[in-house]
Amino acid sequence: MKLRFAIALLGCLAFIGVALFFTRPSPAAPQSVRFAGVANGVVGAVPPVFATLTANNAASIQRWLVAGTNAAVFTITNQQTCAIWLFPLGRICTAEATPMRDETPLLNAPDFSGIRLSPGQVAEIQVAALPHHAPWRLQLYYHRDSCSDSFLNNLKMLPESLRAQATGKPVQMQMHTIESELIDP
Repeated sequence: MKLRFAIALLGCLAFIGVALFFTRPSPAAPQSVRFAGVANGVVGAVPPVFATLTANNAASIQRWLVAGTNAAVFTITNQQTCAIWLFPLGRICTAEATPMRDETPLLNAPDFSGIRLSPGQVAEIQVAALPHHAPWRLQLYYHRDSCSDSFLNNLKMLPESLRAQATGKPVQMQMHTIESELIDP
């Protein structure tokens, strides 16, 4: 009886070891974000916090409020096999002689954690659109939610998670960038 139990236990451990060694988390699929138009932006939870971070952010939000709270609306579909978290700030980039790379808040993010998208989920993202005179694009940032990946991926992350708990340092997530096409002003 003890011998069977030991053999079964050893077999399970060998299976888990082989599975951890040979399985890799699914690679990040290309993400895209598409410009859908302009709307009257709604001041959600992120813009007031964003305005308190720096004097430049406060000035940007003030200019946006004075300009009429226009929002650029984008559509994004999560192409990943796991959930993703969109960072609550984007970046508006131009290709002028003096390029603009201004941060802008995601107006419809429920909080500063950002926006969570399940696999295949489609969402509209609103960003504060400040007036400018050159074609521009939006850069968004996201990380894959490893908690929603497969059981085997969670097993692979176990040592890193235990190390994070022991040291009090968070698990480092890899950030990915998504860029929209150029948009005429």
